[in-house]
Amino acid sequence: MEFLQFDRAWQTLTSEEVVTLSGEPPADLDILQIDYDERRSAHRTVFANKPDHDLDVADAEKLSIPREKAGEVLEHILHKLHLAPLLILPIGKWRPVFDLITNALTHNEQWMAIDAEATIELNTRDPLLCEPRDLHLLREMATVILRDGVELAQGISIAAIQSPILVEVEPLGGILLTIGNEGLADEVRAVANAFISE
Repeated sequence: MEFLQFDRAWQTLTSEEVVTLSGEPPADLDILQIDYDERRSAHRTVFANKPDHDLDVADAEKLSIPREKAGEVLEHILHKLHLAPLLILPIGKWRPVFDLITNALTHNEQWMAIDAEATIELNTRDPLLCEPRDLHLLREMATVILRDGVELAQGISIAAIQSPILVEVEPLGGILLTIGNEGLADEVRAVANAFISE
């Protein structure tokens, strides 16, 4: 994984009709949540939501995947659908994400190498570029966020660059997939269901 400049990455995302949830420019926001432009139809699927968390997503399909398996299922979906390269962005800034994850992943050499390079990135939203070989680390990141995270600013968003899919990994809300076409939504459902029934 490597860091990319935010402005350049955001240009790429806006060309794919990605917008901020509030419609304001990213630089104006303390919390950056992303979605597709409302003129584009999107299917939403959520899993691993905390039972007592009120999900503020209308018409989302809910999959019954336990929180402890959510990172594994997410990795499986991204791998099977060949959705890399991906951009990983912090919902807040990187500092609360790194503080949370580094404590749990001191055994992971790949994460510790990223952590060592990240000192100048901690107060930014510069995205991490995630290639297929990095999906296992992404799985670990998601697992730690869902297990140990307590606030939205510790979450991450993931955007596929070549497919219409956005993912939010949020400590309370679980994993939300926003999928830009019905065919891809069917594939996500099939992969997740196959994984559940294994």
